[in-house]
Amino acid sequence: MKKPIILFSLFVIVTSVRAQEGTDFNPQPKPEVELKKKNEISINTAPLFRVLLNASSSEATRFSATYKRNLNCHSALRLSIMADMMNGDNYYTHPWNDVIILQTDSVMIKQSQVAPGYVSPHINIGYERLFGKHKLQWFYGADLLVGYAQNKSYLQNTTLIRDTAQGSSAWVERYDLKADVVSKTEKKIVSVGISPFFGAKYPISKRFSLSAQVGFDLTFRHEDLTITKGSFIDKLNVSSFDFNSSTGILNDISLVYKF
Repeated sequence: MKKPIILFSLFVIVTSVRAQEGTDFNPQPKPEVELKKKNEISINTAPLFRVLLNASSSEATRFSATYKRNLNCHSALRLSIMADMMNGDNYYTHPWNDVIILQTDSVMIKQSQVAPGYVSPHINIGYERLFGKHKLQWFYGADLLVGYAQNKSYLQNTTLIRDTAQGSSAWVERYDLKADVVSKTEKKIVSVGISPFFGAKYPISKRFSLSAQVGFDLTFRHEDLTITKGSFIDKLNVSSFDFNSSTGILNDISLVYKF
């Protein structure tokens, strides 16, 4: 009778030890650390840096503000409101775009395309992933963007006169005569696309961080054009796919506030 009791006791002890060993070698995963501050608001300061550095080589300047909701330590949802200031003539005007349609010894009539600057607003909604073990964090992801803009351009004739005081080849515009507008083109632009991005973020206090981001836009653009020449009006529709980096590859340097 004692032998079966001893064997049963040994079986229970061995089973308990093996169960304990299984627990030691297969620990349960640690629960993820709960975020204390799940919300972030950031303001893009890249336009300010461009002014300070006197850098104006980009076709457009991007102003933006972003709200971010951190889902956990490694992922977040984001909503951005953006406005791209298209530089217009400051970027596009080139001497070879002008056409001389009349010239005498003292008078010249020059035809040129004038494209004033305009604002191109859009809303971005996206998802990002974060990684990094130390204070410096890296992030990447993509936004879905929807935008609408209007702009106008003019084809006009300008009268110039020879200014012999500045030399035999110097021509100056006659400001007493208004430019003659030959045609006017108005565009209404709807754009939809995706904007992949990659960036880094570094904390400077418990609530503030600095971030920098590179990216570009892949968009489908639909344009409604209205061309007016005197009393003649022509309407066209144009669609295109656009790889857009007009604001520069590094288009976001933000001050981030956590709450």
